Amino acid sequence: MIRTVLLICALILFAHPLYADHAFIWNYDDDDVFYCSEYGGSIDCSYWIEQTLTCNGHTFTTNTALPSDLSSYDVVFVLTGWYRC
Repeated sequence: MIRTVLLICALILFAHPLYADHAFIWNYDDDDVFYCSEYGGSIDCSYWIEQTLTCNGHTFTTNTALPSDLSSYDVVFVLTGWYRC
């Protein structure tokens, strides 16, 4: 699952190289934490997207609140978390 998400993020960034200089990551549910065996600990939904952006030299802002003006960002990632009952 994690590798699939990482691959999709990488494909999105490589499909439009250098166009997504600054990204906004809306981590709607930051309490949504799960164990990742590749990392060796607990991570939230935005961890692998942040790692992918950092490795590709892009800057990003992560927040739980969606700003009213997104015009300063080149790309927006919306992370709504996992479904919980």
